[in-house]
Amino acid sequence: MLIQNKLFMVIKAGSYEFLYEQGSIRQLKHQGKEVVRMIYFALRDHNWGTFDKVISGEVVQNEESNFRINYKCNHVDEASRPIFEWEVAIDGAEDGTIIFEISGKALTDVWSNRAGFCVLHPIKGMANQPVSLLHEDGSSSTSIFPKYISPEDPFLLIRSMKWQVEGGAAYQIDFEGDTFETEDQRNWGDASFKTFCTPLSKPFPALHKKGNTVFQRITLHPPVDNPSLDMKPEEAVLSSQATGFQLGIGASVETTELTKEAILQLKKLHLTHYRIDLELPSATWITEFSTHCENAFHLGLPLEVALTLGEDEEKNLEEFILVCQQNRLNISSILLFSKHKVTTPQRVINLIPNLKNQLPNVKFGVGTNYNFTELNRNRFEARDADFVTFSYHPQVHAFDNLTILENTETLHYQVESAEYLYNKPVHINFISLRARANPYASSPADVQIPLSKQIDSRQSTEFAKDWLSEIFRNLSVSKVASVTLLRTVGELGIISLTGKPYPTFEFFSKNHHR
Repeated sequence: MLIQNKLFMVIKAGSYEFLYEQGSIRQLKHQGKEVVRMIYFALRDHNWGTFDKVISGEVVQNEESNFRINYKCNHVDEASRPIFEWEVAIDGAEDGTIIFEISGKALTDVWSNRAGFCVLHPIKGMANQPVSLLHEDGSSSTSIFPKYISPEDPFLLIRSMKWQVEGGAAYQIDFEGDTFETEDQRNWGDASFKTFCTPLSKPFPALHKKGNTVFQRITLHPPVDNPSLDMKPEEAVLSSQATGFQLGIGASVETTELTKEAILQLKKLHLTHYRIDLELPSATWITEFSTHCENAFHLGLPLEVALTLGEDEEKNLEEFILVCQQNRLNISSILLFSKHKVTTPQRVINLIPNLKNQLPNVKFGVGTNYNFTELNRNRFEARDADFVTFSYHPQVHAFDNLTILENTETLHYQVESAEYLYNKPVHINFISLRARANPYASSPADVQIPLSKQIDSRQSTEFAKDWLSEIFRNLSVSKVASVTLLRTVGELGIISLTGKPYPTFEFFSKNHHR
């Protein structure tokens, strides 16, 4: 019996039930509780980009409580040439045992940071819960899925893991063919923990020479209804009550001009700030600043300035503040970033008391213009700052609609963890559908992502409106103080360059800040 739900099939094995989509297991549940968010395999390039896959010869035998799936898969390069081929088999038995096997072969020499399985574990019901681990050397240990976002991988050298879902049964999964470890994917905006191969302690990228093979197997065992893990979860710390947040919008990077029609439309939205980016030193920064100030004036909004400083930070700040004082600009906040560091250098943070004397009505934020993980791994003393800040996008590891919607859940955890780390109000300085930069690129030239690759065609569709609805739903249960969401006009905006509002604009108009 084949049950079709758009792109998904609902499949059962014993008391497990999951969605099958494009070769992957998704949202695997037992007794209504999500046990595994996803099981899939991937080929990652030297910059941690994901090679596209092409599935062929797919056969699905789906019975009432067991199944068998077979298919072939080719990973392809940017020219759509096959570079790695896989034979795949997924079997589910009536007792609930699920076995997922992959056999791969390199069709050409391939440099890769990862080739093989990833298992995603949901956050809800698992954060703060115990886990029992069997390691590669035969030893065992017990631990806890972290409540607050872990900066480093919490579980290493895994052969098997057993865990429980809060208030539910216990589950076990075994890994063969490589060494696995677990990372907290909330760092990068994903709403999951991820158990993956190959360990990051091994050098990467690794060369898969033509003809090299990969074999891996994952086995999910039937649930155990009376768990007896030898560990009690730590006392959960409840979040403080959520409060209202300010909502701003980013300046367009596709045009410097806003039409009268666009200005009229944007003024309807009850926004709280207009976010701009300035990089010093630059021969054109004053001209760019002037244009941004004019647009902000017409919109009737104060500026939030993301100020990226060069090597001579004090000189850059002196020049910027002089221009601000001479023109009595309406600036609500300044985000202090560095061209050479992923987080605000401590020496710049230490200048904030002096900066406040010169611009007494401005709030100063520190942190990162990149992902939460930078804020988490590169810690600093934020005492003199008014708030800490990071940015968010949902497509670091996967790009499909369901993952993007699922990943909005992690915003709550990121805000909670940032507040826990720094004891400061939290601002999300930019939320975009796709990445604006890649701080993990092997070459500095690849850090800034070209505009064409920042654009996602879904941004002008109803899907983006649904995504915003999930963004707001998850932010509404957090204590975030301020959020900048999308841009004004263009393919990265909420209005087209010709003045046509997208569905996202409609959402903004009905769901402004509380």
